[in-house]
Amino acid sequence: MFPFTSTPEQLEFREAVRAFAAREIAPIALEHDRTREAPLGVHQRFWREGLAEPLLPRPDGERSPYLVMFCIAAEELAYACAAIASLIMLPLFFNRLVLQLLAEPSRSEFRAQLRSNPTITSFAATERASGSDLLHMDTRAERVEGGYLVTGRKQFSTNLRHASKVIVVARTGGSGERAVSAMTWFLVPTTQSGVAIGERWETLGLRAIDVSPMELRDARIPESSRLGDEGRGIWLMNEALPQSRTGIGAIAVGIARRARDEVLAFGRRRYLYGDKLYKLQDYRFRIAEMEKDIAAARALTYLSALKYDQGLSNNKEASIAKLSAGQVVMRVTEAASTMLGGIGYTQESVVEKLFRDARHTAIVEGTDPTHKELIFAELIRRGGY
Repeated sequence: MFPFTSTPEQLEFREAVRAFAAREIAPIALEHDRTREAPLGVHQRFWREGLAEPLLPRPDGERSPYLVMFCIAAEELAYACAAIASLIMLPLFFNRLVLQLLAEPSRSEFRAQLRSNPTITSFAATERASGSDLLHMDTRAERVEGGYLVTGRKQFSTNLRHASKVIVVARTGGSGERAVSAMTWFLVPTTQSGVAIGERWETLGLRAIDVSPMELRDARIPESSRLGDEGRGIWLMNEALPQSRTGIGAIAVGIARRARDEVLAFGRRRYLYGDKLYKLQDYRFRIAEMEKDIAAARALTYLSALKYDQGLSNNKEASIAKLSAGQVVMRVTEAASTMLGGIGYTQESVVEKLFRDARHTAIVEGTDPTHKELIFAELIRRGGY
């Protein structure tokens, strides 16, 4: 049904990203987790080494497959550090959206800017009162001569403090209007007058990236900075979410693989009851369960990516991949922490960090009940397998 074999280009790309992650990310991951500082130089070097280029849309605007390659990069970077993977991959994904949605000549100007100085772009949709329920969004964009005045407060935006641009979702229709035609996206400079970044959130995991709120007070946005047509915000969200959810699945797989490998290495050097730990059947069976779960989550993630790259709907597959990978990474990292004993509960072991980082992938862009509803809706709409 689908070619579950990697192309030479994909294999070469995987090796390049894996080498980059081992060289640039793995040695600094624990330190940046402790200091909570984002290694912005790593983000810059990823672009400068040409690793971002295969993941950007073509300059001529023609559709090109990219999501499998995106997942390859996300998985390999997350194996080294999920936070730094998010520092690199989230802005890349948002920049891709901007390049697809900006009108000319702004699109060409933005592409040239990316080549000269890779831009970190953030995304702002969630609000305190409504959460991710866009139907009850309070942020408003009122039309004025030449553009819009945007006012509202956003709750969680990743990499915002380091971003030069942020995609803001705002209501352009009346409060009684259907949500499907009342939302619009805007590309807003973070230095724009009327934009204020709030105090950074202290998070359980992914500590090496910034997550902050922002407030907009009559921020004047020119019409040229609108992304897509007015009133198409919900449609754009529905198009983007299956892609990003698939990427989150890949990050979860990367974390789970790293936890499995840490336990394997521990079992080879640790002695228990006079023999190496990996000689115990219980240990071997737990590792086998991990491998089974990782294989399933990985296959589901790449199935979703393959369907998207082939121009097919992957709404159901993205939710299945994100739900499965989020559950798997929690099981695997929890088991890894237990199997390492006391050291697995301390910051001397990377497994403690992996356990904290894993929680993010199970929450972001929809918790388990949300995705179960989405899967059921797609099952009723399109039928089952």
